[in-house]
Amino acid sequence: MAKILIGNYEATIYPEGNGYTGAISLGSKPDGTRNRPKRKGRTKDAVKAKLRDLVDEIEKGVQSERNYTVEKAVNALLVHLAKQGKSDATMTTYRGLADNRIISKIGKAKLSELTADDVEAWLDECAKDMTTQTLKIVHGLLRRAIRLAERRDKVGRNVALLVDTPHGKRPTKRSRSLSLEQATTLLRAAEEPRHRLGAYVILAIVSGLRTEELRALTWTDVDLKKKVVYVLRSDRDGGDTKTKRSRRGIAMADMAVDALTALRKRQAAEKLQAGDAWQGHNLVFCKEDGTPYTDGDVARRFRQITKAAGLGESWVPRELRHTFVSIMSDQGVALEKISDLVGHSDTRTTQTVYRHELRPVITTGAEKMNVIFEDQKTKSA
Repeated sequence: MAKILIGNYEATIYPEGNGYTGAISLGSKPDGTRNRPKRKGRTKDAVKAKLRDLVDEIEKGVQSERNYTVEKAVNALLVHLAKQGKSDATMTTYRGLADNRIISKIGKAKLSELTADDVEAWLDECAKDMTTQTLKIVHGLLRRAIRLAERRDKVGRNVALLVDTPHGKRPTKRSRSLSLEQATTLLRAAEEPRHRLGAYVILAIVSGLRTEELRALTWTDVDLKKKVVYVLRSDRDGGDTKTKRSRRGIAMADMAVDALTALRKRQAAEKLQAGDAWQGHNLVFCKEDGTPYTDGDVARRFRQITKAAGLGESWVPRELRHTFVSIMSDQGVALEKISDLVGHSDTRTTQTVYRHELRPVITTGAEKMNVIFEDQKTKSA
């Protein structure tokens, strides 16, 4: 049993079981017993590496917990995120991914013994049936869990930072866009009074607003006389828009103004009928009692309209935004202007005043949509 030096500390490595055990001498504990923490591994080199990590932790003042597992670290992160105010929907997603993709696979591993190779092997296994986007989320959860453990002196280093996220083997489902003909058909169906979500669909197609921006829209954000809608918030954590540049004022096409005018009259009648049961959120798009739509509510009602339009039930609301961009592009609108209209945060596009202030109002989208769909109505007449 040869003695070696690990940094400034004396250590020994000896055969034990099917591998090796290393012990490092740290003097005596407060009760007078020897302080000799141990590390185990299949090879001498593996044990040496673990002893070196232990010395690094000691010199950094980190008191690692030998039995602190990946599962404990991930659960601690989820508790931490919940306290920070993450939405219930986000936490449900994170919990599902944590349980099914992290804890069930590597949850029992001790965090102090987890290696970059372990993380890489785990990610490669996950990549066999996951999309690249989901892999990034899962890998990010592990990185954040270990970072929190570092901050709390549970572990000395974050091995998840040493590994790149691989590409998923299952392709991410790409959003589609409606053709001009399909969009025209959908707009006609959305105009039917029986579809309460009709105005939502119309405004989405002719403005390119995000689904979370539409759900958070209030009547104080809409000026029907000036034909302008102001995007000031969204149905996201904290209520903020996706980026600061997403705060914008956009002129509305005439069909959107007509649809919103009809919707406001409809809501006034519903509010009168509901009486005290009406929920006063002042939302533009809401249920019959004034309560907010969830994304699931919107998706379900949207499918009813696409089905009525003969387009099937496979479309999703976010594809209305893709449709707006596609139609604008097909009509020759410059990429920089499209980026402005949809509130993209890419700093390489033209920086204009309205991205920082609500004025001036962007009129290009409304002007184009008025011409485009008026021409379509004329052709079909």
